[in-house]
Amino acid sequence: MINNKMILSYGLEEKDLEVFKMSNIEYRVITTEISHKKIEQIIEGAEGEKRDKKLPEEKVILFNGFSDEELDKIIKIIRATIGKAPILAVVTDTSKEWTFDYLMEHLIEEREWYKKMQQEKGRN
Repeated sequence: MINNKMILSYGLEEKDLEVFKMSNIEYRVITTEISHKKIEQIIEGAEGEKRDKKLPEEKVILFNGFSDEELDKIIKIIRATIGKAPILAVVTDTSKEWTFDYLMEHLIEEREWYKKMQQEKGRN
């Protein structure tokens, strides 16, 4: 696994990124030009070519190489400062091999499944 301590972000506004700058956290913004690249390639600094791929309007934050303690602190800051709740995920040995657009699709499906389970739980 690539151990570069870094945050990968997609769909965040400039004001949202300020929290990373102020906390001296290395981050990389994922654009549609590199969304077809593997997470591992994005962490390594992959460049992109012009693509017209449309991605969902979501905020996604991926964490790479952070300890559980560091994640707890960073997530508290993110939840306190970023408006619409972003999808949060940790880069794993499996997900680093996936393209960002595929991972994003998977994370959205997972979130929707979880919401559905919570609603069904509430009905019982």
